[in-house]
Amino acid sequence: MIKIFGKIRYHWQPELSWAIIYWSLSLTPMFIGLALLYERAQISTAIFVMFFLFIFAIGIGFHRFFRIEENQLYIALATPFASRKIQIKSITKIEVTRLFIKVFATAFPNGKIFYMRKWPKKFFINDLVRNSHFQGEIELTDHMIEQDYFEEYYAESSKSVR
Repeated sequence: MIKIFGKIRYHWQPELSWAIIYWSLSLTPMFIGLALLYERAQISTAIFVMFFLFIFAIGIGFHRFFRIEENQLYIALATPFASRKIQIKSITKIEVTRLFIKVFATAFPNGKIFYMRKWPKKFFINDLVRNSHFQGEIELTDHMIEQDYFEEYYAESSKSVR
């Protein structure tokens, strides 16, 4: 969860295997550029091109996030032209597990999986449920298997309020 220009972004990643492949390929130009720098002992345009590709791949990799707007959920994908907005009232159900959330909406009838870390997932679900246009249901599918971080968070927040 990051606040940029007054708007809160909840970052997600693709499936673990795709994420490992992507981040491995995005680090490759940096290592090639460092190898070229070591071999030549002078800075050439090829080294600048490799570092530019590395920075570009990192930027695209971090361009996956949700943003809750007034009545829409903006889903930014790695490709800037494929991002989509769905109506919050069209979301029928969200399954929450320890590793990911699965969103069921009219745009995703079979559900779409988004891998998220623990705290951004918790804040995203809280903010989505508090939205007045949300009419779906939240289902904790692996509730209390390892650690219920929702219970832990609410226990901590109730202590700080008192």
